[in-house]
Amino acid sequence: FRSEGKDKDLWNIATDSVINAFLKQDGLPIVEGGVDIPEAINYDAEEMYKKLLEEKKQQQQPNEQDNGQNQKGNQQQSSSSSESSQKQDKQSQEQSGSGSSEDSQEKEKQQDVGHDTHSMWNKAVKKSHQEEQSQSNLEQSDDKNEEIKKLTELGEKETFKQNKIARKKQLEELRKALASQSHGYGSITNSERRNITDIGTSEPLIDWRRLLKEAVKYDIDWSYQNAGIEDGVVTAYLEEMPRPETEIVLDTSGSIDETLLRNFLRECKNILQTSKVKVGCFDTQFYGFTEIKDVSDIDNLEFYGGGGTNFDAAVNAFTRRVENKIIFTDGDADMPSTPIDAIWIVFGGIKINPVGGKVIHIDDEQLDRLYSYEMNKESKGKTR
Repeated sequence: FRSEGKDKDLWNIATDSVINAFLKQDGLPIVEGGVDIPEAINYDAEEMYKKLLEEKKQQQQPNEQDNGQNQKGNQQQSSSSSESSQKQDKQSQEQSGSGSSEDSQEKEKQQDVGHDTHSMWNKAVKKSHQEEQSQSNLEQSDDKNEEIKKLTELGEKETFKQNKIARKKQLEELRKALASQSHGYGSITNSERRNITDIGTSEPLIDWRRLLKEAVKYDIDWSYQNAGIEDGVVTAYLEEMPRPETEIVLDTSGSIDETLLRNFLRECKNILQTSKVKVGCFDTQFYGFTEIKDVSDIDNLEFYGGGGTNFDAAVNAFTRRVENKIIFTDGDADMPSTPIDAIWIVFGGIKINPVGGKVIHIDDEQLDRLYSYEMNKESKGKTR
């Protein structure tokens, strides 16, 4: 709406230059070919437009003077060549046909490189005029115009200034909240019991059979594959069947909600299909391992935590003889000083860099799907 009555191309450049200057000041890089006028940081869009308009007029004045001086000398030459040029134009139009419109479109694209054409502006202005003509929409149009008037009076400089103040205030509130959370959770443990029900099962998020190391510990299994006959009786031979052993520690600190913990446990059930499993939980302290023999043991596990997060407590909980060590967490704490060859399964967007081991991130998109599944399941009353 502020573009009405202005040179469209010049207004486009003015607005882009001001906005880009403020975004650049905030640390965002300007895209290649973008309007980059550093001094625009000192202007509102209308001020920048006025400046660009004056510069354009100043550039046009010398050109007009030069054209006036050369006009007389070129009259005879132009008149003699006008007929031939007209013929050439006519021939080129006949030959090019629709090609001329394509050339103009390509030229327009080249002119618009680096800044938005803002074609939506024309539509918005046209729609506004249509609404103003309609009596039923008059009140709504007045409200809109009042809003635009306020924005025009405020200007980009003041708007960005107020935005920066608002951002600083939000960041300060966030810092205070995190500091409060850190003070309440970071160094203490609640040691409260957490009841997790309706755990259910899910498809594995990770190919555990491939990830977990091959068996170092063995189970004794009865097998008739190489059975023999002794005194007319089929006798089975005891065989050692390889099966890896895995210790899992679950982050049960205050930042882990029930949905996240439930998904930790579903993966524990998937791991149980390929490995012997022990599971324990931690916040600022470790609460001990429980041997898991079947999925019902996971359904009946008791969980403690709700305090801060201390990864040193987690890594120190593992026994040396166990080959596979897994930590389920959201990664929201300082990394441990002790190096350990463990698999870190991190749910959410926090990137961690522990000493030793490997990290697998369950990204935000996967996490959203897990949470969406939880909500759909609750709404439908189904358990997967």
